[in-house]
Amino acid sequence: MTLMLIWGFIALLSGAVGFLLWFQFAHKTDITANDQVFQLEQKVQHLEQHLKASLEIMQDLAKKMHIQQEVLDKTVGNISALEKQNAELVKVLEIAINRKM
Repeated sequence: MTLMLIWGFIALLSGAVGFLLWFQFAHKTDITANDQVFQLEQKVQHLEQHLKASLEIMQDLAKKMHIQQEVLDKTVGNISALEKQNAELVKVLEIAINRKM
């Protein structure tokens, strides 16, 4: 009878140790999974911040290019007007030179 109690106690202790080992590994797996999820969330936030910064830079560049295009269009318009004025001046000078001769 005593031998059965000893073996029963040993079986109970073995079961308790097995349960504790299983619980420890299961708990570590959950922690590892939570850590991985947390790291992924941090990476996503980091990438979102970089994307926002990149979009802001692209918008600034687009605005600058639009302004430069407007300035170029105005400059081309002014150059066309100057070319017309120069052509008119050349015609006037021709007329003035032809009258003197």
